[in-house]
Amino acid sequence: MGIYSENRVLDSFTETAYATLLKKGYIVEPESFKEINYGISFKVNCAEKKKSVSVTIYHTEKNGFSFVTPDKEIKAILQLLVADTGTAGCDEAGKGDFFGPLVTASFVLGEKETPVLKLGIKDSKKMKTDEIMNVYKTISRDYPDSFSVVKIMPERYNTFYTDLAKQGKNLNDMLTWAHSKALSSLSEKRNDIKKVVVDRFTQNRYLLDKISSSSKTAPVEFMTRAESIPSVAIASIIARAEYLNSLKHISETVLEEKFKLISGSGTASDILLKDIIDSFGENVAQKICKTHFFNYSKLCVKNSETD
Repeated sequence: MGIYSENRVLDSFTETAYATLLKKGYIVEPESFKEINYGISFKVNCAEKKKSVSVTIYHTEKNGFSFVTPDKEIKAILQLLVADTGTAGCDEAGKGDFFGPLVTASFVLGEKETPVLKLGIKDSKKMKTDEIMNVYKTISRDYPDSFSVVKIMPERYNTFYTDLAKQGKNLNDMLTWAHSKALSSLSEKRNDIKKVVVDRFTQNRYLLDKISSSSKTAPVEFMTRAESIPSVAIASIIARAEYLNSLKHISETVLEEKFKLISGSGTASDILLKDIIDSFGENVAQKICKTHFFNYSKLCVKNSETD
C-alpha cells in the first residue's frame, strides 16, 4: 500500500509531484492530502501569492493523468512531469463534424515550447471556443516552427472520400494520409523529435505502420484518449482552431455571410443545410459539408422523392 493511494502509479507520481512543487518554492500542506475516486487532492500555498489553491491529480490506466487546479503555473509543472521533452503529439478535428474540413495537426513540445503549458492546456473538447482561439493565437505567433497542419477542405474531402470508397477504403485511410503528411512536415522542420504520440483512431496495423514510417527516426506510439499527453492536447487545440477558422472562412466566402456554419452533426445541421440549399442550390453542398454523412443523404432522398 502506498503513502497516498493504493494506485501505485498515482502514488508514485504524487510523491514526485510533492517533491517537485517543494523545489519550485511552493508550500504543500501535508495534512491536506485526501484520496478521492481515481485521484488525490491536496492544498498548495505560494508564499509570493499568499494564497492556498486546490490541486487534484487523477489517474486511470485507460485515461492516464489529468490535473485540476486554478493555478496555471502549478498545472504546467505537473504536465511537464508526464511530458517527455521532445515528444510530438498528433490529433485531428472535424472528423465527426458535418460542415467544414478534416484537419490534422502535429506539435512538438521541446525545451523552448514548455511555456505553452502555462496557457492552460487541456483536451480541446473540454475548452471553450475563446480559450481555444486564444491559445492558438499565441502558439501560431510565437512557435510557428513547432507545429504542422494538414487541412482537407470539403470539396477536396468529398472527391478524396469517393476515390477511397471505389478502392474499398474508408475515412481511416484518409486520416492516415493526413496524419502522415502532418508528421512528415513537422519532422522536416524539427530534428529534435525524440518520440511521437498519436491519438489512436484505428486498430488497422497496416495504417498505423504507414503513419510510423512518416516519422524520420523517432518511435511512434498510438494511444486511445491520448489528449492526456500535453503535446497531443496542444495538437488537438491547433487542429480545432484551424477547423473553426475554416468554418468562418467558408461562411464568409462560399456562403457570402448569409449563413454561419456550425460544428457537430445533429438536427441543427440538417436544418441549416436545408436553408442553405434553398438559397444556393444543392451543388453548394460539395463546398461546405461532408456529403457521405447521413445528414446529406437524408435531405437528398427527400428532395428526390419530392421531385
